Amino acid sequence: MIVDAHVHAGEYYRHYSARFAEQMTASTELAPEDLSAPEAKLLAEMDAAGVDRVFLLAFDVQRVEGFSVPNEFVAELCARHPDRLTGFASVDAGVPGAAGRLREAVTGLGLRGLKTAPCYLRMSPADRRWYEVYETARDLGIPVLMHTGYTPSRNADARFFSPLLVEQVARDFPDLTVILAHLGTPWTRPCVDLLARHANLHADLSIFGSYQPPATVARALAHARDSGVLDRLLWGTDFPFASMTGSVTRMADLARDPGLWPHGSDPLSPREYEALMGGTAARLLPLAAPHATPTPPSTRRLEVP
Repeated sequence: MIVDAHVHAGEYYRHYSARFAEQMTASTELAPEDLSAPEAKLLAEMDAAGVDRVFLLAFDVQRVEGFSVPNEFVAELCARHPDRLTGFASVDAGVPGAAGRLREAVTGLGLRGLKTAPCYLRMSPADRRWYEVYETARDLGIPVLMHTGYTPSRNADARFFSPLLVEQVARDFPDLTVILAHLGTPWTRPCVDLLARHANLHADLSIFGSYQPPATVARALAHARDSGVLDRLLWGTDFPFASMTGSVTRMADLARDPGLWPHGSDPLSPREYEALMGGTAARLLPLAAPHATPTPPSTRRLEVP
């Protein structure tokens, strides 16, 4: 079982703005038009890479960026492919009623996690406006995937890039499952140390595992193993920002090449590799649970927080 724990839904022009796509792809070999994951492209990429399931993310940055990938859109995709797609809602705590929208996305649309974008929304993840959202996620028993680390979006606020801002959230919500996206790149070592201090924290390797030199990734994984948190890391790509096929190949090579690993550290064992590539994700969100069929918006009763 291979699970990509960080995949974006949405299509260029239909959802993402041209300006945002240009900024996000400027330092890559991708064209802005490549920032698109239509249904057929997503499923074909999964098949080519041997990926069994993905965590598919909505993305609510309407207030700052002027666009969103709606929860309803993600829910419809997941309902068509319940055996392959697990949907995450997205809400903006800077807009009143965010906790109610999250509850509706889970109980009404069948989404099974929450994706937040604090720096894109120019808010700290520890901003108290998020706390009702976190309380709702905790009560619903869903994980919260938080963007941490750098982003090339010019509207994002760099004051809120650091993964260490999540420490207060981990203290205040010790029973909330949190996944730190991108291993906090470039603050990967502090991110691993943060996981070691808080048992409810996890992290995904999206972007970091796909673009950093393999030896750099191996050093981070070795540090995670030495810190006792390797079993709380999840492989992910950030597709369509990165290729699933390329990342799977990189991880397989890294797992078996001792020359990439720091002196005194062994490559990943089969058990460690299986956990990283899907086992930990399956533990956080049991993958056999069925996806709800979305209720038509006209008949859906909205919850008011």
